Amino acid sequence: MTGKKMLDMILLGVMTLTTVAVIGLFYYTEKVYKRPPIDENKERDAFLKEGDPKAMPVFYKIDKMTISLVPKDPNANQRMRYLEVELSLVLFKQEDAGIIKTYLMVVQDKIINISSKMGAEELNSLTGKLLLEDRMKKEINKALGKPVVKSIFFSRYIVQ
Repeated sequence: MTGKKMLDMILLGVMTLTTVAVIGLFYYTEKVYKRPPIDENKERDAFLKEGDPKAMPVFYKIDKMTISLVPKDPNANQRMRYLEVELSLVLFKQEDAGIIKTYLMVVQDKIINISSKMGAEELNSLTGKLLLEDRMKKEINKALGKPVVKSIFFSRYIVQ
């Protein structure tokens, strides 16, 4: 090793001690230590108590609505088309649920007005659905006077 007997003995002792400590650590973690089982209810309660309230989204469900769609060309002989929609509003704060509940008729009116002005072909496409969501979000927040709706999830979306 280094050629000095005393230094070699110290280095050999340190390496032996380190090796024994690592082997002991592996033995302890594999054979001796038993991890306690996870209790989901306890973990959920701890998360809700200590967790950030902003991390948990707040939903407000709007019941199923059937909306008649205005044809693009009123002179053409087209059949009547409908949009059947059921959605959930994702709110910024828990307190905003009371605002939505108070102004539910205004929110439903905005949904009907925006949806009925879009054509069935437009609503059938993915871009039309995203456009509808964006317009609804903007108009509802504008009608309520402050940002309340963060996002909209459609649980039922049928164009007939």
